[in-house]
Amino acid sequence: MERINEEDVDVYLQQTERVFATPPERDKRQEEWRHFDGYALWIPDAFCPAGRETAEEIFWSENLPDRLFLTEGNTAGITLQKMKGVDTADPIGDIRMLLEKLDDRTVCYGMGEEEGRIKVHWLEYKSFAADGRVYNVLFVFQAGQDWILGTFYCPFEEYGQWQPTVWEILRTIREEQNEGI
Repeated sequence: MERINEEDVDVYLQQTERVFATPPERDKRQEEWRHFDGYALWIPDAFCPAGRETAEEIFWSENLPDRLFLTEGNTAGITLQKMKGVDTADPIGDIRMLLEKLDDRTVCYGMGEEEGRIKVHWLEYKSFAADGRVYNVLFVFQAGQDWILGTFYCPFEEYGQWQPTVWEILRTIREEQNEGI
C-alpha cells in the first residue's frame, strides 16, 4: 500500500472546512452535561454511556478508557481517561509521534489549542482499522492536578456530520471544583 502523506487532498479539504465552517448553533440541555471528578463537558444525547464489556469489544487492549460514550450502532464514540506522565510543554507532540510510529499510514490534519473555559490541546487525524478509515480527534486538558485524555472517533465517511459537534464539545470543557461531599 502506498504511504499517505500530508499533501493529500483530504488534508487540504479538512483544513479548509475547519477555517470556513460556522460553529453550530445547538441548544445544550442540562441532561447533556456530563460531570466528572474535577471537570465537566457537554456530550450530545446522541452519545450514551457504554459499559466495560462494550469497551472490551471495541478496544482490543488492556488499557481501556475510563469512560466511553457511543452512538446508536456504536459507529461514533467519545472516550475519556486520566493520563500519567504528561509532557506539559507539548502534550500532543509526543502522542502524534507515537501514532505515526504505530502506523505510518496515519494522516495528521492539524494540531493546536482550543481556548474555551480551559485550554484544550488537540490533534485531528485519520487512522486505519480493519474495516476502513477512521476520523479521530484526540484532545488533552488539565483539570486540577489531573491531565485528561479524550478521543472522538467515527468512520471517515461521517466526519463531515460530526466535525462541528466535536469542536463544540471541546469548547465546552470546564474545570469544576470538588466540593468534598
